[in-house]
Amino acid sequence: MKGTKTPPHIIIKSTKEVIFYLSKEYSSKTDIKLWMQDLNLTDYKGMTIKSKCIFNRLKDHKCD
Repeated sequence: MKGTKTPPHIIIKSTKEVIFYLSKEYSSKTDIKLWMQDLNLTDYKGMTIKSKCIFNRLKDHKCD
């Protein structure tokens, strides 16, 4: 999509969730629906996280 850049994310297939990492400086309005469409995961639940440490722990945990 034009002008839309999907942020770093983790896809958890077992619970059909996608976690997007947004830095604390991220100030624009988030439109998770656009990101979900870009990833072709419209039947998944999307959420955001602002803690890089927790995001990296989840990523390293290999959520499948």
